[in-house]
Amino acid sequence: MSLHAKIHFGATSAAALLLAGISTPALAQSNATSDDPDADTASAEEATIVVTGSRIGGLPTDGPVQTLTVSRQDILESGAGTVIEVLQDLPVAVGGGATFSTATAGPLSSDTPVGASAVSLRGLGASSTLTLINGRRAQISAFARGQESFIDASSIPLAAIERVEVLPSGASAIYGADAVAGVVNYVLRDDFEGLELSASYGNSTSGTDEGRYNLTAVAGTRIGDRNSVMLVVDYFKRNPFFLRDREISRNSFRPSQQGFYPSFNDLFFQFFDQTEEPGDGGCAEEDFGSGNLGEFCEVNTNAFVSVQDRLETIGGLFTHQFEISDSITWYNDALYSRVESRGVSSPANFSRAPIDPENPFWPEALKDDIVKEGSFEGASDFSDFYGFPIYAWGKIREPRAVEVESDSYRITSGLRGDLGGDWAFDVALLFGGNDRVQRGVSGLVIARNFYDLNLGNICTDGSRVERWDVDLGRPDADFVGDTCEDAGKTTLWYNPFGGQVSQEDGVEELLATQAERSGRSRLYAFDASANGTLLEMPAGPLKAAFGGEFRRETLRDTPSGVAVATLDNPEPILGFSSTSAEADRNSWAVYGELYVPLAQGLDVQLAGRFDHFQGFGSDFNPKIAARWEPADWMAFRANYSTSFRAPSLAQSGAGVLLSSYRVDCEATPGACDGDAGADGQAVLSEDVGNPTLGAENARSFGGGAVLSPTPDIELRVDYWNIRHEDLVGIDEDDFIRRALAGEFAVVGAGDLPTGTPGLEVTNGFVSDAHFQLTNLGFQKTDGIDFGYTHRLDGGAAGDFTLTFDATKIFNFERQASEASPLEELAGDYLYPDFIATGKVRWRSDAWRASLSGHYKSGYRDDPSNRTLEALGLPLDAEYEVDDYLTFDLSVSYDFAPDSFVQLSVRNLFDADPPRVLGSSANVDLFNHDLIGRFATVRVTTRF
Repeated sequence: MSLHAKIHFGATSAAALLLAGISTPALAQSNATSDDPDADTASAEEATIVVTGSRIGGLPTDGPVQTLTVSRQDILESGAGTVIEVLQDLPVAVGGGATFSTATAGPLSSDTPVGASAVSLRGLGASSTLTLINGRRAQISAFARGQESFIDASSIPLAAIERVEVLPSGASAIYGADAVAGVVNYVLRDDFEGLELSASYGNSTSGTDEGRYNLTAVAGTRIGDRNSVMLVVDYFKRNPFFLRDREISRNSFRPSQQGFYPSFNDLFFQFFDQTEEPGDGGCAEEDFGSGNLGEFCEVNTNAFVSVQDRLETIGGLFTHQFEISDSITWYNDALYSRVESRGVSSPANFSRAPIDPENPFWPEALKDDIVKEGSFEGASDFSDFYGFPIYAWGKIREPRAVEVESDSYRITSGLRGDLGGDWAFDVALLFGGNDRVQRGVSGLVIARNFYDLNLGNICTDGSRVERWDVDLGRPDADFVGDTCEDAGKTTLWYNPFGGQVSQEDGVEELLATQAERSGRSRLYAFDASANGTLLEMPAGPLKAAFGGEFRRETLRDTPSGVAVATLDNPEPILGFSSTSAEADRNSWAVYGELYVPLAQGLDVQLAGRFDHFQGFGSDFNPKIAARWEPADWMAFRANYSTSFRAPSLAQSGAGVLLSSYRVDCEATPGACDGDAGADGQAVLSEDVGNPTLGAENARSFGGGAVLSPTPDIELRVDYWNIRHEDLVGIDEDDFIRRALAGEFAVVGAGDLPTGTPGLEVTNGFVSDAHFQLTNLGFQKTDGIDFGYTHRLDGGAAGDFTLTFDATKIFNFERQASEASPLEELAGDYLYPDFIATGKVRWRSDAWRASLSGHYKSGYRDDPSNRTLEALGLPLDAEYEVDDYLTFDLSVSYDFAPDSFVQLSVRNLFDADPPRVLGSSANVDLFNHDLIGRFATVRVTTRF
């Protein structure tokens, strides 16, 4: 073992022991005794509750499949403002940025959707995790993450959630073919009597204002003998938080060399770029530099990017139950949420933008510098440049920012009751929807108008002349010579000089666009199920569940017309992507489940589900699980299942998504005129849909043990193994190889229509690419989960509960396609391979407190050579991201029955996140906490 490995293992072990010493869970196993003060008032009906992992009621909660529960008490103790803040700490939900929060949101195609969040189990992707609300499906977000559909956790009001149940293993045979990695089930509050009011305020202790405000009200009552109603209202507001607000992320490791003072080069007379120099009143001295291409004025892009978008939500839950008879209940619930948010990214670049040498704003000093630079090739006066464009590389002054309004709603109406004996039924209709609108706030610039204003093609009255013939695809321009003055008008010029701060009236109106994008998703569903005892066996009752469901899902994601790329205008808005999708699908399924007691202490779960997806065919997925209890204090369990995931609506109905890619010559020398050592072209590419996509397939198995040497101690160990094949996605290198081999079109520059898969090649180099979604390779992961719970009666000192939960990932292999290399992701960039969380919870009379810890192991960093060069670091060294450990504290006091005041402090010791060279934010916003110590005070009272 290397010295580094020994040190790393030692740090991991020390952190694990530290957490184990202070633990009880933010995620308790579902069979752990609850510490909720209302637990002892639970009704006897809960003895027959249906737990996640089975459709059969009345089974023991420590069944053959591991299940985790995040209780309402866990949520309150965390001080979280949104549910994703709690769930992203789960060890089973960490890996690769697949679980995402609004901390990574923004207007760019590489960002997560503004105002949205989602959970991914085992790092396999949000679309591979089946999300349920009260055991039933939820509608997808109208805006996808790239081309991955997901259920938006931010659309569920936090006050409406009673608990979250997590099944971190394949569950397709029971809940749906697409439960590849498992199930997250949000269980909503129900049957509340009285009035509860709650208010909270939180902020960081760093001196910047990241204030969060939350007001909730819960009211419920019984009307007569048979009716009960409940209403939950939740309002939440959060101030924005930016990279510039923390020292570690304030300054980019590698500032952009395309600045507000652009670099200019005519690409004929000039060899080196020229910009407005500090001595001439141009670029600030600290930002001015000179590199391989000449002069530049750099910009710290981290000064603009938001880490958490401004967010405001109002939502609620209404429930109604009517007891039609002693055995039948009609139930209804309506869930609604409105989310308004803003995401901010860095300003957009413009590259090779043609500028008219006769633009009246040219500074004299810059003209002299350009002439001097061009004199080596024969330039003697600036007029020598007239009639030919001088190209500019720079950055738009304002950051790109968008606002999103999202309305989510869900209505369920159903009947449940008894069929006779211990048989029960449940039948329901469900309607859900999500409507989203995105509007540009700043920094979205219409490319055509930008070029025309720089070339004198637009007059002050808005009319146009052909002074230059503009090629938007390259971009480039050829001089024609018409002028507004020839028509008796005045030319309206863009001023790219002086930092672009001074513009003529009318310029901003021609450049700016809101680029409004709208999306709509709908879910219509009907399901029916029944469960009970089929027969009595010598070892106990053989229980069964049967059911079926029908779903219709629709999705429309419509971009603004001004943002849609065409063959002649591949980047209609500078540095901004449009995306589109349109799809609808009907599906139906039938399923059955048996719980068979083979012998005393030996039970087997057999389940099977047949799903049919319109356009993708049918599939049957079985599951078998077993639990053996050789002694009262010892139980063993094992399971095996398969899954079948049809492409999401955003994938099957994908239109065109503008993206970017730099060709890797080493991986695809054919894309670089056969030179593997060349620098590949940076291309503005497209991701296009594929009507022939097939389904993904998976299988999972696992096993473990539950040990309870005393009634107050429980130890759990579970191994899991998941293989996920035929992944839908894009492997750019493989696509380029296949295209060059003749599978897709390869044409000259400007000849590939938008939306058509293929390559454009110029002088032997790939200069544009339209990548197509396809079924690719596989991903496989396995590991082990640990859990430990210990309840202690401290007598006069109070009651304690300690729990430690951890996940160790042994392997995470991914191969994007057969021709691609096998990636080992466990412990690699963004994939910590050991995650642990623990808490010690204490209660004495009216006082309650908890101290929790969250640990994530380090991993290999992935810096670019340009970043290492900018920092002066060796290019041939390996870099590691440090381990990360934070602690949370919660203290509360019951000042009256069912009323309390609570202080919650996240990241108690204000631990900075480790430096991550591979991240443009300087830190890992998926796995680590940038905001620092954050304190929240909550007051709740019940009448």
